[in-house]
Amino acid sequence: MKKLVILLAALLIPLSVATSFAAPLRVYVADITVTVAQSGAEMKQILQTLLASRLNSATIVTVGSAAEADVVVSGSYTAFGRVFSLDAVGKTAGGAVAARAYVQGEGQDDLIPAVGKLADKLSPELVKVNSTVQSPAVSGVIASEPPIQKAPTGDVIRPKDDRSNSGGGWLSKRLDGVANLMALGKTLPDGRREVFLAEERRLSYYRQGSEMQLVTATEFKNTDKIISVDTIAAGDGATDIYVTIIRSGEPSSQVWQVKGDALIPLAEKLPYYFRTVGLGGEAKKLYAQSMGRDSDFFGDVTEATRNGVEISLKNRIEMPRYGTIYTFNTFRDRGGKLLMVVINPDGYLIVFDQQQKELWRSNDKFGGSELFFNKAERADVRVIDDATRWIFMNQRLQVLPNGEILVGFNDGFWVLGNARSYKKGAVYCFGWNGSSLEEKWRTKETQNYMPDYYFDGTRNELLMLQTVARPRLASTGASTLTIKKVE
Repeated sequence: MKKLVILLAALLIPLSVATSFAAPLRVYVADITVTVAQSGAEMKQILQTLLASRLNSATIVTVGSAAEADVVVSGSYTAFGRVFSLDAVGKTAGGAVAARAYVQGEGQDDLIPAVGKLADKLSPELVKVNSTVQSPAVSGVIASEPPIQKAPTGDVIRPKDDRSNSGGGWLSKRLDGVANLMALGKTLPDGRREVFLAEERRLSYYRQGSEMQLVTATEFKNTDKIISVDTIAAGDGATDIYVTIIRSGEPSSQVWQVKGDALIPLAEKLPYYFRTVGLGGEAKKLYAQSMGRDSDFFGDVTEATRNGVEISLKNRIEMPRYGTIYTFNTFRDRGGKLLMVVINPDGYLIVFDQQQKELWRSNDKFGGSELFFNKAERADVRVIDDATRWIFMNQRLQVLPNGEILVGFNDGFWVLGNARSYKKGAVYCFGWNGSSLEEKWRTKETQNYMPDYYFDGTRNELLMLQTVARPRLASTGASTLTIKKVE
């Protein structure tokens, strides 16, 4: 049953309300009675949410309470052995039965498709109710509200007098697949940019000009999961791509290179996490970190160089608490002293001095990512039934040459278990005033989850990757790339 709960939660998608010219019927999905041997409370909430999400359409919108609804749908889930039955009934506010349906299945694998089938059976009957429902809340006339002051326009919002002009933006067409990561390569002689997007098991090479042109892509094994993609200029002027891969719970990373229109593999099975970053806003360098037997990230971060398939490590950077290769960066204060900023697992920004003493911690949370990898849990430390542990990545910190610090922020809601889902994102810029980080500017919130971002200082452009369509049974989902000019 524990595996069933995690499976259902991981497949849960954000509720979306489609708009139409006719007012949609409002439906409230009430409690679903669950008759099973265990975990009834968890199943009850999951089935209620799943059914609500699948009833949402252009003609039906699910609401948060029975008081707001035209129709209340209740149901029951009964399991005997491997066979289960899902039954549902919809009733109007007057108690009249508006719709009734049931589906049956066998085994856990049939349960989620069964919820969709149940919603498909209920929807046509519920829609018939809409023509007879008279509800002032969905009338075509909306009462006027007192005039309010409009928010500042522009893609970059600056507090008070710190605002400056921000130019217009650029939006790509929909890109197939849900990309989790983005990295930029070099700028080509014709002005186009190399852009690399990574899904869980796919690396795509684009050239970004007036449009995003897909040049080529490579697929990885089903046992691989990409958790980082980073680029750095090679000695011959080509672009090297470091793809950090988790295989069987351990790093098994690869290096690729752009050759004309092709991606050429250079090295594989490298036991390191990789990241290219310009610490303190300086030129990018390659860094590496290992995984420990009992720890997710082991030891200090070190500068790395590659000679063929061999990786050499030097110049250790001692990590403070919460610091890993993906969660830290450095910047200099007004006196030139080097400080380190870290985003901890809970999303708080923490500034440390050179002695790893904590100087400041944010009151608000930032970061937020749906990207994770799994690692086998030691049997002697397990506190739950799961044999694997989920390690979530986070938004990276980017430091600009002027010392300002960028961090991504995703908001939304949590779902059950280890699954996360976000529905809007933004990028924040902070400056160190000697005692704390203060906000310099931030972008408007996107209306989609923002898995990654990057600020291109050569053009003063902020690139934001967005998820615009979640994967479904018949679709791989879609992403877009937005570019904002920051002035």
